[in-house]
Amino acid sequence: MDTPPPPSDDPRRDPPRPWGSAEPATALHPAPELEPEDTSLGIKWAENRALFLVLALTGVAFLIQMWMRTPAGPGFEVEYLGAFSGQALAEGRWWSLLTAMVMHGGFLHLVMNLSALLPFGMILSRRLGPSLGGQLKWLVFYLGAGLAGSLVWLLLSPGGGAVIGASGAIFGLWAAVIRLPREGVVLPLLSMDVARQLPGPIIANVIVAVAFGVMGGMGGEVAGIAWQAHLGGFVFGLLTIGFFLPRRQA
Repeated sequence: MDTPPPPSDDPRRDPPRPWGSAEPATALHPAPELEPEDTSLGIKWAENRALFLVLALTGVAFLIQMWMRTPAGPGFEVEYLGAFSGQALAEGRWWSLLTAMVMHGGFLHLVMNLSALLPFGMILSRRLGPSLGGQLKWLVFYLGAGLAGSLVWLLLSPGGGAVIGASGAIFGLWAAVIRLPREGVVLPLLSMDVARQLPGPIIANVIVAVAFGVMGGMGGEVAGIAWQAHLGGFVFGLLTIGFFLPRRQA
């Protein structure tokens, strides 16, 4: 009985295969290897070191705030030392520009900010990379957005009292994520893809304003929202995120 000739490297010498038959596996076409299952629940610690540093500082600051309001505390409000205002700058409390970003007006205020800080922070951390340089860029960007928010709030409401919270920095993260929808993609600032997403932050401000208004009417600790800080952080994020990206993306 005749045996079919072995396959050769020259496709012209191989006999035709029946219609619909699969190509035999050879060394030139190895079977794809299955990737190991990711069991990290999407949270990679090395990729989010700067974010977790901010979370840790925020948690410590909140615990200190709560302790100082108890009978065992020192007897004065910590917000006087850490909240940002024009008066604080006039009195030389320049550190309030930074401390205000890790302080919050109550548990609900903290939870609302963390619910946005975690997703936006992790997305931007992934875009900037897990290296030390990428994490330092994330931290500088976050602080820059927070500072921009505080300064815009002071500019637009010089007599508006004091402000605390990380919402200015968080809106900066939101703006950065808008311009970085996928890995290696940077949307132009003046593009329809960016413009279509701008109603999101506006709607969020309205919802938060209503929520804090209800809280204030019920005797809550937060008097209102500093939409000026949100605006300052958001504009900072839109305008500057391109300077923080790795060269392969910028």
